[in-house]
Amino acid sequence: MKTTYPIILFIACWMTIPYMKAQEQSSEKREYHLLVGLNIGGTTPIPLPREIRKINSYQPGLQPVLALRATHWLGSYPGWGITSGLYIDYKGFEEESEVKYWYTNLQVGEGEAAGTYSGTFSGKNKSKVKNGYFTIPLMASYRPFDGWTFHLGGYFSWMHTSKFEGTASDGYIRNGGPNGSKTIIESATFDFSDKEKDIDAGLLAAADWNFYRRLSLTCQLNYGLIPVFPSDFKGVSYSMYNIYFTIGFSYKL
Repeated sequence: MKTTYPIILFIACWMTIPYMKAQEQSSEKREYHLLVGLNIGGTTPIPLPREIRKINSYQPGLQPVLALRATHWLGSYPGWGITSGLYIDYKGFEEESEVKYWYTNLQVGEGEAAGTYSGTFSGKNKSKVKNGYFTIPLMASYRPFDGWTFHLGGYFSWMHTSKFEGTASDGYIRNGGPNGSKTIIESATFDFSDKEKDIDAGLLAAADWNFYRRLSLTCQLNYGLIPVFPSDFKGVSYSMYNIYFTIGFSYKL
């Protein structure tokens, strides 16, 4: 059910392109661009909390972006337009860090021998995030001169795939909080994938450089304003947001 409405919307967007092109007028020009790129960034708290003492490694991984954008240029306001469309994009990364008094939920062992602990963990943490979204942007566009176009606005996303999991090792957890009983953790796992919110929304800022005929280099900043976990979820004790930079190429259709 999570993907039904975005898929219908995506099909509808493609079906309406021929109709929209047929309705073009010389005074109200429209442009259509197909964008292919990669997301680089993180699902992160801002600022980093004191529980995260050190980042040992970071890997952005392969986070593809495929988008269809349409810009309606306003004939009465030369150089100005409105851009929208549909993105299919993935946001994620892998990181290893050292944490202290990080409140979380851990599972130790498997099967009948498995045990679950909730409390403050100190030790090494490795997280893997890969979330897929259907995204609709809405931006004001400005073309001050040939070759460059700038966009500023926001976006709304539906999640169609979720992955937020990892491991904890070489440390200990105090059950219930900092004053709880101490349990040594050699290796444990966590999986918060089903706890993430189905929606995301935030700000967009982008620039297109038309460097060759119909090809443009596109850069875009995505700054999420909605925490990825609900406020009553205690597996992560701080708010985390999607903050990613998109770089790719667009082709004018």
